[in-house]
Amino acid sequence: MAKFKIPYRLIISVLAGIVISKILTVCAHLVQHKTGDFPGLTDPMFETPDLIASLYFHCVFAIVGAFFTAMIAKEEAKKAIFILGTKEVTFWLIGLIVLWNHAPFWFNISKAVIGPPLAWFGGMLYGFYKEKKKYQVSK
Repeated sequence: MAKFKIPYRLIISVLAGIVISKILTVCAHLVQHKTGDFPGLTDPMFETPDLIASLYFHCVFAIVGAFFTAMIAKEEAKKAIFILGTKEVTFWLIGLIVLWNHAPFWFNISKAVIGPPLAWFGGMLYGFYKEKKKYQVSK
């Protein structure tokens, strides 16, 4: 009988990617709030320029989180990135319902739609980084 092994590295990598992207996103939002550009974290945001700026830095930080997820997951990077992208879809669709009066519906739907490609892109960037590093070591 095969012994079940808990995939600790996979779990930690996905959690790390989530935490990294969320910390960066919240910090960016707080900085924007302190400068007077954004409303508070719990306040509704319906101004299109603010939403586009928020979507932009969410995209950048989602890619960063996925990069670190792949880096920590190592040989299970593709699986970790898939889990991270699936989490994005699930959480933002739930967010669409929970945050209905917090932002326009298109904002959460767009985050759910672009979540998996952003996760994939972050994982792909890590793959390029790993190949470049391997190439430099072999020189």
